[in-house]
Amino acid sequence: MKKIIYGACAALVIMASACSKGGDAEKSAVPAQLSDSVSMIYGRTVGGYVLGDYQRFAQQNKSAATKNDIVKGIQLAFGNADSEGMMIGLQVGGNLLNEIKRFEEQGIDINREEVLKNFREVFMGDSLDMDALRETSGLLNTLLAQVERVKSEQEAAKAAEAPEAKANGSSADAFVKKIKASDPEVKTSASGLSYKIENKGEEPLVGDNSQVVVNYVGKLTDGTVFDQSPEGQPATFSPAGVIPGFAEGLKMLGKGGKATLYIPGDLAYGAQGVPQAGIGPNAMLIFEVEVVDVK
Repeated sequence: MKKIIYGACAALVIMASACSKGGDAEKSAVPAQLSDSVSMIYGRTVGGYVLGDYQRFAQQNKSAATKNDIVKGIQLAFGNADSEGMMIGLQVGGNLLNEIKRFEEQGIDINREEVLKNFREVFMGDSLDMDALRETSGLLNTLLAQVERVKSEQEAAKAAEAPEAKANGSSADAFVKKIKASDPEVKTSASGLSYKIENKGEEPLVGDNSQVVVNYVGKLTDGTVFDQSPEGQPATFSPAGVIPGFAEGLKMLGKGGKATLYIPGDLAYGAQGVPQAGIGPNAMLIFEVEVVDVK
């Protein structure tokens, strides 16, 4: 459920500022009947604003049980209104729950008792060890990055099993076999990259950290051009910044080198593809490459 955005905030601020002037002496001077009237109308006003927010919830979140839970939360806050610590705890708890729900939306099964146990262990300590806190924070970031990797691997594995991805993979294999049968100069590396070197170029060859000036044309197996360097304006980049198959092919060349690279899907954009560029899942890419300069 989305967090309620209290439309009553403006009214609350006005009332709070008006009632806070003058201190306890003025508060005690307000007649009981007037105080009761303020209490009643204040409750009805805020109730109306919050009902308006509630009605903007998604339909599946609206129920009598939800309304009762909201009222229970308010009663819990009112019941501890004289304890500043309890009010802070309620706010912190609400923020923790929102964060936990975001974790759970990512597929992380959060044990709330474990969260509270470890929160209490650190919070109840006599002092704050900043080095330990930085280490813990760094570990949390590492674990969340690991979660992202796991999710990406799961999504990639699922995408690889899709019919189109399998069909494109089989089509790429057949395409390379046909090319190699008609042209013995086409070789295949251990990684699965197929290539034909027309001119190796000068030494030294392109390295991982080189800045390479390249003319290139990228095509699909049906001849569709999906990317190319503008005529007369070669691109400059590092092998570290391109797809694995392109990087591997570049490192076989030096200045003046020319080659055609037949890059299978797992060395290109994988089972995800790049739909906006017309590159399907596991699609094979063909690059005609000319190394203009190596810096």
